[in-house]
Amino acid sequence: MKEEIPFNHWSQSRISAGMKSCTSRHSKYPNDKRVTWISPKLPFWFIKQYLWMPEGATGPEELQKVINDIYNREVSGDEEFYVHFGQFGGI
Repeated sequence: MKEEIPFNHWSQSRISAGMKSCTSRHSKYPNDKRVTWISPKLPFWFIKQYLWMPEGATGPEELQKVINDIYNREVSGDEEFYVHFGQFGGI
């Protein structure tokens, strides 16, 4: 089973700045002790429109760019993710 959620440099800097309190993943990370709640699967359009700020982005456009860079492709609004909420500092 997956343990701790890995974070890229962009996310680590947003966590350090106190800007990131959730992260969207294709898989659940139920054993990460930093996670307080995991949403049901949500479409990316919803995450981009309503959760860009807790994701640590400066706007929906930045969140789209970051996720496209992570997956090396254009992530569609219909693609679904589990959103993990918690306190990720100290990484």
